[in-house]
Amino acid sequence: MDYVKVTSASQVSEGALVPVEAAGLKLLVTKVGGTYYATQRKCPHLGFNLCRGKIEGESVVCALHKAKFDLKTGQIERDPRLLFIGMKAKTDLTTYPVKETDGDIYVAVPSATQR
Repeated sequence: MDYVKVTSASQVSEGALVPVEAAGLKLLVTKVGGTYYATQRKCPHLGFNLCRGKIEGESVVCALHKAKFDLKTGQIERDPRLLFIGMKAKTDLTTYPVKETDGDIYVAVPSATQR
């Protein structure tokens, strides 16, 4: 895994869902309780942009079907729902290690040979 600079820390306010790219991967970065998190940008259910969702505690909620994923582990905390129809999320959300260095945010992503 290689750490790639994705944005400056000043661009990621508490609770914001910020779209970024790292090594060709479309990700989102957020900050909750002063900790930065990075995940895949698309919901694993139907591929909706999670940057349009919201933060609940230490989780991200998809705006389309309300699926809820833990930002630390990516685990599904609530399956998708449409009105009264319950569904199953296909997979957990992919998460990536994040670090802040000198006011910049870096995300660890697999190198092209590791994908």
